[in-house]
Amino acid sequence: MKAVYILEWVLIVLLSASISLADPCTLSDELIELNSVTNSGGNCIINVKYSFTFDKNNGNKFAYIHFWLTSTYANPEYKKGPTKSELGPVLATVAINSDDPVSLLPTYAPDETVTPVFAGLSISQTDLGGGQFRITVDNIPLTVTGACALIPDITADVWATNSNDKATPPVHCLLKGNNTVLPVTLARFNGTLLDNAVSLSWATTEEAGSSHFDIERSADAQEFVQLGRIEARGNSSATLQYRFLDAKPLAGNNYYRLRMVDADGKFEYSRMIAIDNGPNSVAFELLGNPASGREIRFLLKNESAANVSLFDLSGKAVRFSLSQTGNEFTLKPKNSVSSGIYILKLQRNNAATISKKVLMP
Repeated sequence: MKAVYILEWVLIVLLSASISLADPCTLSDELIELNSVTNSGGNCIINVKYSFTFDKNNGNKFAYIHFWLTSTYANPEYKKGPTKSELGPVLATVAINSDDPVSLLPTYAPDETVTPVFAGLSISQTDLGGGQFRITVDNIPLTVTGACALIPDITADVWATNSNDKATPPVHCLLKGNNTVLPVTLARFNGTLLDNAVSLSWATTEEAGSSHFDIERSADAQEFVQLGRIEARGNSSATLQYRFLDAKPLAGNNYYRLRMVDADGKFEYSRMIAIDNGPNSVAFELLGNPASGREIRFLLKNESAANVSLFDLSGKAVRFSLSQTGNEFTLKPKNSVSSGIYILKLQRNNAATISKKVLMP
């Protein structure tokens, strides 16, 4: 009887371990961003950035991303690592080892005949706290047969496992696609802490049939609420600038993202950015650029103004005087200065220097 009890206990432990790896899912918040579309040798080369959130708490270590044309995506259900025949007309595969430092793998464990995209790619991760990491793979080339008449829709999925065993590693989590590249090329998305507010700015380098941007915020990088909406220009090949002010940010961490909506209702999310609005958070931002009347106005919070310096582009220091009203400062050069670009620097205590370019007209 003792042997039977031991066997039953072992089976229960193994079953519990299997369930804990499969549930909850370790992947969320996937995003495809379009870098460029070019014609080359009669083919359409689509270069994209792919990012997703990976929860490392439950032991999963490896992640694999697959890309298809949306029209050929078969909506698969993986129980084990898919082979080349099971993947079908896949455009590219990316293999990732999530150990710190996160890295790309040159081989695909489930099927050695599948060669992951490796050369020329970059990978990075951002610690979101609580065991969650935002993993970003950039400069991924996807080759579509035929010239680019329109920007093709791309779908991707990503799956995770704790094993890199060549003997068909089990799929513990699958995050399916519905990730289509929108006709909006987002060049940047930044946030800056001001005095009791957060300034968000972003730029697009190409828009085709875009409708609007919804600005969303979260306290935990999971549950988001909409703060506002900015209408898009619709169609443009020029660089366009957008801004939004969160006048009442949350105390502590604020996570922001853009919901980029196309005219036909398709939408995608931008990358997520985090702004710390804690009681000791440092704020350093220009209040007007170009400068007005040879005076540079800036916001400085939770740092000493004695750590601020001004240089011209040759690296020569510019002597100045400062006046202060609350957290706002006005800098006046003591001697006459030439028109041009100057560098305003803040040497933070026990932290990296922050530099701002300012134009003196």
